[in-house]
Amino acid sequence: MDLSSITSAISSVYGSVQEFLFANIAGPLLYQFDLMSWAEDIFDGIDWFLFGCIQIFLIIVVLRTWERLAPAEKQERFAKASRVDVFYTLFHRLGIFHGLIFITISGFFFQIDSILHDFRFDRLNVESWWPGVTSVPVVSFVVYLVLLDLVEYLYHRASHTFAWWWQLHALHHSQTVMTAWSDNRNHLLDDTMRAVVLAFFALLFGVSPGQFIILIVLSQFIQSWQHANIKVHLGKGQYLLVSPMFHRMHHAVGYGHEAIGKPGVLGGCNFGVLFPWWDMLFRTAIFPKEVYPTGVRNLVVSNNLLTQQWQGLSHALKELKPNKLMK
Repeated sequence: MDLSSITSAISSVYGSVQEFLFANIAGPLLYQFDLMSWAEDIFDGIDWFLFGCIQIFLIIVVLRTWERLAPAEKQERFAKASRVDVFYTLFHRLGIFHGLIFITISGFFFQIDSILHDFRFDRLNVESWWPGVTSVPVVSFVVYLVLLDLVEYLYHRASHTFAWWWQLHALHHSQTVMTAWSDNRNHLLDDTMRAVVLAFFALLFGVSPGQFIILIVLSQFIQSWQHANIKVHLGKGQYLLVSPMFHRMHHAVGYGHEAIGKPGVLGGCNFGVLFPWWDMLFRTAIFPKEVYPTGVRNLVVSNNLLTQQWQGLSHALKELKPNKLMK
């Protein structure tokens, strides 16, 4: 059996499962609540759920096993501090977060798209840059991946620059027991802003909806690997892809969120999401050889999900008070 036959078989099984879920679960629910006008969007949304199931399976079977075989640090198995991260991951990866985002802001993006069309704005349309080369789906996919990674680098670095924004992002950095579940440990407001920014630039770049889902899913799984408790050195490959060691340095106490030599002053290193090139270009890269403890200096965060969300929001609002902004 050749690769084409295997790919075709997998695609057929995937399509059958998607149709089964819609016909037996999603469709009847939409009919029951008189929401059949959403049928097409919900059918496409099942992609998020199925890709999420695949990711969860790979996290459990591949990444968690890898963590036990080559841990960066010794950890208590199923540590209390990391249990809430599992819920964050399930919420994001199984399509719940993306579904809510679609419901709340899809109308806004349809208006943006209409305005761009009225002004005859030409999107980047990577496929037309170099006919015969960038028009190849794999090539255009890689170009979009790099472009969106630059957007993510700038967004990530901004979250370490403004005090109110950092108070939201600090939840992500507060984890002292990093595992493959830690990537989605974020404040929902920060995640929502990031989703809006990425969707906006994907719209400007001309990324198709199908490509966008694959781009996000691939990025998500790589980031789960980066947050995993794995000690792995990629050799020269560390200059091509952000590794768990490189990203762990971004979470290191005194390095990842503070200016070098200035405790308490916002700054940091290794902001790259997929590729270290932007850190290398903007001189924020540190390629570590040792494992450093993770967390945020002098920050105590509850293990309760709702309390975590409230703490982040209340601290961010305090930073937005006029007396704070004038400092």
